Amino acid sequence: MLSRRKPQELVISEPDIIAALDHLQTLPYRTPLPTSWDRLRLLNRVREAIGTCPEPDKCYQVGSRLYAIIQPLGVDFLSDDHDEADGRVQVCLLIRPCGTDPSRVTTL
Repeated sequence: MLSRRKPQELVISEPDIIAALDHLQTLPYRTPLPTSWDRLRLLNRVREAIGTCPEPDKCYQVGSRLYAIIQPLGVDFLSDDHDEADGRVQVCLLIRPCGTDPSRVTTL
């Protein structure tokens, strides 16, 4: 009998959520909503963006200048010998604090 591998538990850090909500609340032309609705809306948007089979190291657009990357839990710890035995993965939220200024770009 073939056994299915248990899906890895996907977690997100509370500080990431708070930083993302702060970022989203500063965007122009945004309809103000109660904070609890914003939180639920953000978490639902993250789930929608990454889908049912998230790929490690892939960048997912969650919102305006807000991105998610799937990493092993604790990848940002200072110690390289962190025990990753529990197998969880985390959504790291990345915020791009400024928009693009088309008059100030560099060609690579």
